[in-house]
Amino acid sequence: MKKLKSFFIFFLYDMVNLKQMARQQQHFLGEYQRGFYGRSRFIWTQATLGIIIRGYFQFYRSVPSVRQASLVQIAPHLRALIRDYVKSLVCESHFAEDHFERIRARWVRLPSLNAVLSKLRECYRIVPSVNALCLATYESLRDDRIISMDFYNAITHFISLRSAASHSGCRRHALPALPRPSSLPSHGSCWFCGSSLTDKIDWNFVPKCSCDSHGDEEEEEVCACSVCLDIFADE
Repeated sequence: MKKLKSFFIFFLYDMVNLKQMARQQQHFLGEYQRGFYGRSRFIWTQATLGIIIRGYFQFYRSVPSVRQASLVQIAPHLRALIRDYVKSLVCESHFAEDHFERIRARWVRLPSLNAVLSKLRECYRIVPSVNALCLATYESLRDDRIISMDFYNAITHFISLRSAASHSGCRRHALPALPRPSSLPSHGSCWFCGSSLTDKIDWNFVPKCSCDSHGDEEEEEVCACSVCLDIFADE
């Protein structure tokens, strides 16, 4: 009986510690916190929906038809970008990046591949009806509650960024290219074309866009392969 009593005391103590830890996680994980019990559904925010919308326009609508990727091919890439975005928020002031996987496994909600694909398909259904067929406007879809307020804010924010671009083909707000498959071990992929960087000698860090050097914002550098570096230098 003493052993059984000790077991229950230890069990209750452990449960209390877990609940206290869960409350401590709440203040910095916010909407990305996994529920204490059972499965947790990912809550889409304007920022994460923005990644979906930018990816849809960049990789599905804007790419020439001969290179156009399918939604199924795009989804894993966007899911990885959303993961990196959530990781940056969690690790910004609370954890080292090396500890993210341990924290993520228990406390952080991330979208499933099917959830990302579902949002891409939602863009596929909605965007052409507004931009190509002119059957509706984003405002009317919002008022009719066909799209959420976060979706509406994300799409209008994307449109404003695209309208404010300083030149045709501006990449200041673009996402990294879809990684291309490689049979060799790679150290990442080129931000511009997605080709695998199989040798660290091929790492070249350049501003994301040639217009970055003319703005007031801090330049964001990305890694480019040697071929894209030559193209960037000619722009």
